[in-house]
Amino acid sequence: MMATLVIANRIARHEALRDARSHGYAIGNLVAAPLVNAGVRAHAADAAKELTDVMHNRMRDGSVTHVKLWDKSGMVIWSDEQKLVGRRFPLAEDVKALFGTRDVTAELSSLSKAENVLEGNDTQLLEVYAGTYDADAQPMVFEAYFSIDSMRQDQDTIYRSYLPAIVAALLLFQLAVMPLALSLARQVERGAAERSRLTRHALLASDLERRRIAQDLHDGVIQDLAGLSYALPALGAPFADGPVGDRARETSSRVSQILTRDVAALRSMITDLYPPDLEGPGFAAAIQDLARAAAEQGTQVQVDLGPDLVLPVYPARLAYRVVREGLRNVSKHSGASAATVQIRRESDRVLVSVSDNGRGPSDKPPAKGHLGLRLLEDTMRDLDGQLTLRPAPSGGAVLEASFPFRLL
Repeated sequence: MMATLVIANRIARHEALRDARSHGYAIGNLVAAPLVNAGVRAHAADAAKELTDVMHNRMRDGSVTHVKLWDKSGMVIWSDEQKLVGRRFPLAEDVKALFGTRDVTAELSSLSKAENVLEGNDTQLLEVYAGTYDADAQPMVFEAYFSIDSMRQDQDTIYRSYLPAIVAALLLFQLAVMPLALSLARQVERGAAERSRLTRHALLASDLERRRIAQDLHDGVIQDLAGLSYALPALGAPFADGPVGDRARETSSRVSQILTRDVAALRSMITDLYPPDLEGPGFAAAIQDLARAAAEQGTQVQVDLGPDLVLPVYPARLAYRVVREGLRNVSKHSGASAATVQIRRESDRVLVSVSDNGRGPSDKPPAKGHLGLRLLEDTMRDLDGQLTLRPAPSGGAVLEASFPFRLL
């Protein structure tokens, strides 16, 4: 629709300027010029009476609004505004070029020139300059202003004539595009369904693999190492007292302690690989367990799960991973004495934050020890989520995560 207005305006303006040039040429060369002679140029009494009558008749019927006749010095030979007659004004270069020719120029004018000070009632007119010769063959320039009413009428006519065609074209365009739009919408829907299926498959596969690894560790490596830790002290018993026996018992005791520590680390790893039941009330209990583990490391944790927070199993597991990674970094790297865990649901997103009062994040790239944070960031990106680590306003760091409430 806007294009129609622009086109109508341009066509109407072109036609109006063409008509103005034609009328200006005709009035200037055929009507005004033959009535100008040496007496009119010299402003002799009654010398311009016939010219004045003819020009006023033209202006009376509305075909011309204002008229001025110029000589080469920039003096107004005649004007419908008598106060301008005999005065000189600077002429534009394109107007000066018209003297000695019968060329015509036309443009829209806002009557802002010094010569228009007495003609300022109209906001915009069609301004025409026509080169011509007076009755004594002296070059002069005829200047006239025409109303833009005809241009507005042309705009309305063009707009009304184009409007039905444009509306019909828009309707045909919509009919032509509709099947394509429906096809694209179906493709987008199929793509979203496929992405959901792949996400579900990836999450299930990851869940099964983690469960398998946890099962193998529990039933294999941990059981074997636990048995060794129990058997080692007995190996030193047969040795007699003395330097050799004492060293053997000391070595077996030290190896047993190392195995016991490694078994505890592996059991903790199993919990990381395959966390406890996170559905229903199990989620809040699991988060509290993480908070207690951090407290044992010297960081008191306040947990805020929000009122009536209930998460499906996969968002719950992802939130658990964010809290676990956040509290682990707090204990290992921040030196914080206190931390806060907040989990909220806002519309269709889950928001998780872990903040502390420690040293805050470094400006340097994450060290190798932060591999868990990078892996978690990649997981968030794959699931249309975001993970950011930033300084807290009051000191310390804030780990924030946002991801869809429905991952499948």
